[in-house]
Amino acid sequence: MNTTADGTSAGTGAPAVELRDISKRFGDVVAVDSVDLQIADGEFFALLGPSGCGKTTTLRMIAGLDIPSEGNLLIHGEEVASSPPDRRPVNTVFQAYALFPHMTVAQNIAFGLNMRGIRGSEADRQVGEATALVQLEGMEHRRPSQLSGGQQQRVALARALVNHPKVLLLDEPLGALDLKLRQEMQVELKILQREVGITFVFVTHDQEEALAMSDRVGVMSQGRLLQVGTPAEVYEHPASRFVADFIGRTNLLEGVVESPSTVRLHAGAVVAAQSNLAAGTPATLSVRPEQVRLHRLGEAPAGAPCLDGVILDVTYLGHAFVYTVSIGAAAGTSNDATTVTARVETGEAAQAAGEPVSVSWAPATTTVVAD
Repeated sequence: MNTTADGTSAGTGAPAVELRDISKRFGDVVAVDSVDLQIADGEFFALLGPSGCGKTTTLRMIAGLDIPSEGNLLIHGEEVASSPPDRRPVNTVFQAYALFPHMTVAQNIAFGLNMRGIRGSEADRQVGEATALVQLEGMEHRRPSQLSGGQQQRVALARALVNHPKVLLLDEPLGALDLKLRQEMQVELKILQREVGITFVFVTHDQEEALAMSDRVGVMSQGRLLQVGTPAEVYEHPASRFVADFIGRTNLLEGVVESPSTVRLHAGAVVAAQSNLAAGTPATLSVRPEQVRLHRLGEAPAGAPCLDGVILDVTYLGHAFVYTVSIGAAAGTSNDATTVTARVETGEAAQAAGEPVSVSWAPATTTVVAD
């Protein structure tokens, strides 16, 4: 996918999907609040957020299942906000798959074609292509009850793709699968999207899933779109406290701005951190656990932010240890509520709960986040 700076696809003009100041209200409840978004042609875009944040309602408005209360909704430059679902070049795959239990795999896939008047040998040809695309050859005559969860999901995908939509909408389609199969299907979906070249809009509450699969991620909370960017941008440079805390694990350290380039933490250290906040303004720093290093007490490298404490807990994850360090405990102030989490690869020497340590991190890995 080639995109321009504003998120539109290079060479095609209009984005695949564009939301302009879109809102949706159900009575007094504002489900989606003034969302502006452009999704490029051929992009794998993930809408991410907790339950009730408005991501599924946003998807349903793109699908035509919900009508916006305000704003404009365009697909490839055409206004569709008031168009019925069957007049839109989109298809939707739901978490529950919604397969017809009395139909075979082939009949389920052919359903949309039949509704459009495509039958006989032409329908058989297109069903065969779709079946091959999702690796279900030889299962055409089975019924959904004879398939595994992953196979049922492939049928739902084939049924949507056989209609050649310009945009494929996926509403938590992997949510019903166990962890191992879910991870396998993440890879398969990503490869499939590249093969067919269709714009995918993928709704999920799973942070790792969104980061692993998408070209860009939009993070939602309470009906608002808080940040849009590549997975690396959203993870490494969160725009707000919510995004920092919701995308993976992070350490949120409170302090006060001393200058445009320094923040004094309540825990004691002065940290080099760029901020446009005025001196004396409260500030929150985000530092990811994998950026934190443990040292013997007092042996942190010069120039790095350093906090002293005691290891409260050690969790073994196979590939890494996760340490929870109580800051201030080494100085006898064990009631200090500040804790720092560090994730350290298992190749490094393990340390035990109760050990006094210093923790440090590179200043460049620190992000000042807004509330």
